[in-house]
Order: sequence, then C-alpha cells, then structure tokens
Amino acid sequence: MIKIRATYQNKHVIRQTGLFITFVTLFLGVFLSRDGYQGLEARAQSSLANTEQDKNVSLKWLGVAGWEITFGTTTILIDPFLTRKEARHDQEWKTDEDAVLSVIKRADYIFAGHSHADHIADIPFIAKKFDAKVVGSRTTTNIAISAGVDKARLITIAGGEKLDFPGFSVQVIESEHGIVRRGGRTRRPKFEEITQPWNGPVTGEAFVEGGCYIYYFTFGGRTLLHQSSGGFVEEKLAGLRPDVALLYPMNRADTVSLLGTAPAKTVIVHHFDQWRAHFAEGMPPSSVSRGQRFARDVRRIDKRIKMIVPDFLASYPLD
Repeated sequence: MIKIRATYQNKHVIRQTGLFITFVTLFLGVFLSRDGYQGLEARAQSSLANTEQDKNVSLKWLGVAGWEITFGTTTILIDPFLTRKEARHDQEWKTDEDAVLSVIKRADYIFAGHSHADHIADIPFIAKKFDAKVVGSRTTTNIAISAGVDKARLITIAGGEKLDFPGFSVQVIESEHGIVRRGGRTRRPKFEEITQPWNGPVTGEAFVEGGCYIYYFTFGGRTLLHQSSGGFVEEKLAGLRPDVALLYPMNRADTVSLLGTAPAKTVIVHHFDQWRAHFAEGMPPSSVSRGQRFARDVRRIDKRIKMIVPDFLASYPLD
C-alpha cells in the first residue's frame, strides 16, 4: 500500500651492526627519497589529470529536464526520462528498457529534481542496471526502494545539504514546483509525498511531486545549476554564480528574478519539449517556439549571456 506522506654482546658485533645499520639507513634513504619523489610526481600527475578533467565536463540533453554529465570516467544523470510516455494512475509502470539503453551506457550517480514521472520513472531501472547511487527526496527514494533498488545506493535529501563525491560536489537547494498550464487553465500542483516504501508494483499514482530541488554542481573551478521545474525560492539562490544554468522556460518576470539573483554566464533551456513524444517524432513547432521565446527573453535581460536552445541528445561543454 502506498503511504503518501613493535643487546649486543661485544664490540665486534657492535661494529658490524653499526656498519649494517649505516648501510641500511643509506639504502632506505635513497629508496625513500626516490619513493617520495615518485609520490610527489604521482600527485602532480593526478592534479594535472584533475585539471584536464575539469576542462572536459560534457553535458548531453536527454529531453525534458534530463541530462547526462560526463567527466573522466564518471557519468552523472539528472532526471533521466527516456521512456517518454504517460504514467497511468492505476497501471504498473513499465520502463521502455530498449529506449533507455539505446542512450544510457553508464551511470554512477543519478539526481532527481522532483518525483513526477517525467523526472524519475526510469530511475529505478537505470539504478539497478548500472548500480548507480540515487540522490533524491524521500518520495524518490521510497519509490526506488519499492521498485527494488538497494537502500545502500540511496541518499535522501531534504534541502540544504552539501554533498561531496569523487571529482565533484553538489549543493542541494530547496525549491518549489512551477505553475502548470493545461487546457487553458493555470494551477500549481498540490504538494504530496510518499512517506514510506511499500510491497507491490509501482503504479502511476506513486509519482507525486515529493518536494522540488535545485542542484548546484561544482566541478573543479566550474559550476552548474539545474532547475527541474519552473519554480524557485529566490533567497535560497542568493550568492550563486553558475557558469551554466539549465533552466525551465519560465515567464519573463521569473526569469528576470532568477538571473538577477543567480547570474549565469551561459543558459541552456530544457523541459520545453513534448515529453510524451518519442525522439523519432522530432520537435513540434510549438515546442521550438517555446524554447525560442525563452531564449529571446534571456537575451533581452542580458545580452552578455550565452543562450543555447539544445537539440535532443546533443552535447555541450561546461565552460
């Protein structure tokens, strides 16, 4: 059931022993000096490798608010949703495994912005397939447990955390869901959460919001902000200076507010596509227009900002 809430005896021996100790000391001194040098050299090479790694952080758009971040041998996913279909309220969720594996070849860490189906429905399958760590709200982690993900691979967040991982760190920022416009009507989704895991299948009704989070990643000297939905809490973004911001196509007033509080050098818009339509169907004109409208707004706010409207599965450098 789903619950939504470590004596020498003569001089001869002493003399021999002294000579032996002197020899050993000299030998070890040379050996350790060489070893110490090699250790310093290894650390220098490691530092150089990290610097080179920082230069090669790559971002690939997976559609919706989904991204694949790669650097060195590490792969991070954010909100990966490649099944691209509706989660029916009363039907067991089934990930399109072929669609996912045609794109995802590795996953070390997965971050969930919030728990709606178009952000997390494919996460349990990916996490189990690649033994990835999953970071998300208790709703996200409870859904993952219910779907068979090992608890040891889950990190539950509530906002305000600073998480350190090999090669990068993440600041978790409490946020809120944006306004939804459907059928000519505007509304903010009701807040609901899953308070504990359950036995039984994961159905569409499980994918409630469960709390929204913005992630602020640091890779060496570069920073990246990811917004999973159109909402944000302005004061919680104060002091952030992302090199790249992955943003939902908000209205102009909200865009002015966010970029005024957390100015970015580069903005890449996402979540402007029709998430129920497969990549093979292309991008409908209405979605293209939505992305372009947001790009115009950003350029009007600050012409110095580099603005990108991405293509499906296209890669962009973090610079």
